[in-house]
Amino acid sequence: YGAKKGLRPLSVVFDAYATDDHSQAKIIVFNQTPSDAQGLHVRVRVYDLSGKAIDDRAADGIKIPFNGANQVLTLPRYPQVSSVFFVRCQLFDNMGRQLVDNVYWQSQKDDDLGGPQNDDALNLKQDKWADMTALNTMPKVELEVSAEQTVVYGDRVNIIRLHNPSSHIAFFERASICSARDGNEILPVEYDDNYVTVFPGETVEIHGAVSTRTDPHWVKLEGFNTPATSVRIE
Repeated sequence: YGAKKGLRPLSVVFDAYATDDHSQAKIIVFNQTPSDAQGLHVRVRVYDLSGKAIDDRAADGIKIPFNGANQVLTLPRYPQVSSVFFVRCQLFDNMGRQLVDNVYWQSQKDDDLGGPQNDDALNLKQDKWADMTALNTMPKVELEVSAEQTVVYGDRVNIIRLHNPSSHIAFFERASICSARDGNEILPVEYDDNYVTVFPGETVEIHGAVSTRTDPHWVKLEGFNTPATSVRIE
């Protein structure tokens, strides 16, 4: 799902302080469609591990030629926040409709490739790795989960809604469609998204399609900082 989001023809991305002296991060809008894009709006928010928004900035009136890319914002370092933090990049069209919602988790400690002697593409020897262990300290969150079913073009489409009533972030949530409460996931299945992050007060919707020859009745949900739960499909 990360690759799917990263390969969108029109997208907004965060470069993870990857260039120059790593003192700033670039927010870049890419347009790999066959047409120019204009009237775009970007919003970028930064959250600490408790779910508190520590930065919120935006850029309006963005115009990107086809097969082009523009840097629209920069982010400073945030030494005052948790050792791992979240960066959320959203892209909207000129009608205010959300096109992209990309979520990144960033360590205060950068990856370090070391000197040029480590640049062998076939035998990477990295000096230091980013430290993501602080994710294990995230507050626990209980999501409100519901699911309903409809039939579309011969498939059973299950609409799964994850609502976060808390003030904390629910991280890396994975939904599975099953025939029984404690059963295995029905396969084959096609989700439009999964492994999602649900921010405080928000609702994320996942659509999962299975064949009408199957008998889906339950959705199981597992997350990084949420208890596993199962709900019946209505």
